[in-house]
Amino acid sequence: MVRQNWILLAVVGAVLIYEASGLHCIVCSNEEPGCTDGSKQAELCAGNEVSCFVSFEDGKFSRGCTADENTCSDNDGTKCKKCNDEIPAGCNSFKWLQCHKCATTDATCSDAKVGTGSFCTTFKTNDRCYERFVADKVERGCQSEVEPSTDDVCQNNEHCKPCDENNCNSDEGRMFQVTKCVQCDTSVDNTGTCLDGTLAASNCANPSDGKCFSKILDDGSLKRGCHSELTAQEVTACTDTKCAICTEDNGCNKGIFPADRLQCHQCKKADSASCSDELTTEVNSKICSIYQADDKCYSRVKDDQSFDRGCQSNLPANEKSCNGLANCFECDGKNCNSLSEQTLKDSTKCQRCTSDDAGCLAGTAPVQSCGQTGDSCFVRINNDGKLERDCLSTLKTDDEKVKCNSDTDKTCIACTEAGCNNQKWLKCHKCKGGACKDEQAGEGEHCTNYKESDKCYERFLDGTDVDRGCESDLDPATENVCVANQQCKTCDVDSCNNDVSTAFLETKCVQCKSSEDADGSCLKGTKAEEICAVPDGKCYSRIIAGGVLERGCRSALTAQEQTACTGEQCNLCGDVGCNKGVFPENRLLCYQCQSTDDASCSNELTGDAKAGLCKIWKADDKCYSRVTAALNFERGCQSDLGDNANVCDALNDCLECDGKNCNSLSEQKLKNRAKCLKCDSEDTSCVDATSEIVSANCDNVEDSCFVRVNNGKLERNCLNTLGEADQAKCKDANDQSCVTCTGQGCNVEKWIKCHQCKESSSSTCNAEQVDANAQFCPKYKVDNQCYERLESEKVVRGCSNDLSEAACTNNLECRTCAESACNKAAANSLKTNQRCLQCSTASDDGGLCLAG
Repeated sequence: MVRQNWILLAVVGAVLIYEASGLHCIVCSNEEPGCTDGSKQAELCAGNEVSCFVSFEDGKFSRGCTADENTCSDNDGTKCKKCNDEIPAGCNSFKWLQCHKCATTDATCSDAKVGTGSFCTTFKTNDRCYERFVADKVERGCQSEVEPSTDDVCQNNEHCKPCDENNCNSDEGRMFQVTKCVQCDTSVDNTGTCLDGTLAASNCANPSDGKCFSKILDDGSLKRGCHSELTAQEVTACTDTKCAICTEDNGCNKGIFPADRLQCHQCKKADSASCSDELTTEVNSKICSIYQADDKCYSRVKDDQSFDRGCQSNLPANEKSCNGLANCFECDGKNCNSLSEQTLKDSTKCQRCTSDDAGCLAGTAPVQSCGQTGDSCFVRINNDGKLERDCLSTLKTDDEKVKCNSDTDKTCIACTEAGCNNQKWLKCHKCKGGACKDEQAGEGEHCTNYKESDKCYERFLDGTDVDRGCESDLDPATENVCVANQQCKTCDVDSCNNDVSTAFLETKCVQCKSSEDADGSCLKGTKAEEICAVPDGKCYSRIIAGGVLERGCRSALTAQEQTACTGEQCNLCGDVGCNKGVFPENRLLCYQCQSTDDASCSNELTGDAKAGLCKIWKADDKCYSRVTAALNFERGCQSDLGDNANVCDALNDCLECDGKNCNSLSEQKLKNRAKCLKCDSEDTSCVDATSEIVSANCDNVEDSCFVRVNNGKLERNCLNTLGEADQAKCKDANDQSCVTCTGQGCNVEKWIKCHQCKESSSSTCNAEQVDANAQFCPKYKVDNQCYERLESEKVVRGCSNDLSEAACTNNLECRTCAESACNKAAANSLKTNQRCLQCSTASDDGGLCLAG
């Protein structure tokens, strides 16, 4: 039994030794598990089979044993690779690489690949799969298939990834595309290349899908980098002007960002004297390092008189470039702050602000430079409804400038003085209709148009609908919107027209008659208003029969009376108590007193202590002062004496005048007032018998008298009756065509008449003259005379004071006389017998002396 067991063991061992010593190969096709990766168990080949092989031909993959030495090659680059190493696992267990394959023409090649790829066409030891970008398109395959052949498929291509596992080249394209971006932060930008975007792009540490970003951080600094640095939330939010993602090319986030980033001249005069000159180059020009959407350039002269330029955003957070500085200019264009320091000082200065600033709203904002001379200032309500004050040159269109300079368009006001655009532009509540009746909350709106002393209003229209707004916005604009509507209120403070409508519903008027006016309050218009029984929003004041003043509610008048209430003697008005005050406005105010009641009445009066309104209204009323027939002194209104009263009849000391409190002179001055002869030569007494004429009072109590010849007529009167030019002639001491004097009735000077003619121009001058043809001498002279004389045997007649010397000097045929028209003798009466020829033949060249 033991021997049999040994025999059995020997047989089995022999068989095992035989199998272990034969050629073993993996025998399978690619459909079988473990075939493609070489993990299938090897099998003993037949005795005549001398090699193992791995083959990929005609799209079929297989492993097996072969007896044909020429079927396969043991070199790389073939479709069948053989081996003949006798190892139990089979020498043909080596891997034949599988890779995903697609060309750049395949749009889906950049997508991630799943599943099994394709066998490389030929076998190559250390073969690799690859995935790479070629001309911005993705290509995948086996390195062994690349033409020309290469051992480094990714040479000189950073957008390429090799791998040596089956199907390993399955990544999405972005995973092996190297992205280059500018990567920096301006907060640590010592060279300025991050700010101006000239820093070289560098490879992103992580896949970034070929995308870069530029982003303004919360502190205004700029960061540039790779897309992979952003969170998903940041990517979603990166869509506005402060953040941009780009994909155009590597380093696409270069250049200035944002594109509208401001660039300003930045320098200090303390560092460089040329900083204060007008700058025409970009030597001092720099991009503003902190980004603000509303950033501005500035040039300024500070309180310590230092000069600098820069970006508003670069200043400390609590510092404004032009805070209270007049010589400061802000602007928002590239290098716009180029003006010189001197131009800045000489430039036009305006308030430059919007109503976001409380000082701007009030018109008290500090002025700033316009950056140029000859500019103008303006104030307007802009399209956003904000009040805007600025320099006219900042307006972008000519149409806007024309509106501001227009005399008729009041939506914008322009002016030329420094800081002149400080007008208060009112804000009012604006509404109409149902909700408008309620008390209005919050702030109103700026009035569309500007109007000096503008007002807000709130009113009832036809006693029902409520309307609120600005007086200046009414069409046409009115001086007082409530003038014809008492159910209406105006006010001049911002948003003041906010009352509930019941506050201006009732009508209140002064209601009285001056004939029933015990305390004078009706006449003076100081009586308190009372609620009208029938409110209609209007009051009246009118003069009724007898000159009596009546005030009341319009609703108390008949329809006919309401229609007729126009003109000076009747007035309708609409404000509460609007029929107060003196009516008519030109009602006369006179001093009213009697010396019998008050001795001081005789004094010269000033002030209003003894003044009073004339109770009875007359259009031509006058004040008076007079000494009565009973020698009492009194003052008053002509109208108070009755309709037919003649104030000064038969009174010598009496004055009427027609101005406020014009009857102020004292009793003594009234008695001593100027009195003159008032007549002309049509009254013969005015010429020769002045003693028969009674002097009369002059209107001006301190007047002078005059006598003159005017157009051949002798005139005597008060100087104040002449015009200014004639008064000046009379006052001229060198002009004797008019004579003045200051005593009562002093203008009695004798002004003679003379015949005034020349025979050479008047054929009747040599005859005896008729008295009626004599004329007043043009000039006055005391003791003046007439003359008549022969000149070259022709008669000349006139007034002595018209000659430069005595009339009869060196003339024996001449006569003077002192009475009017006395120079009337015929020519022959002037001739004398004292005419002799006086000559000598010794000097008689012409023989006239000899001939006689």
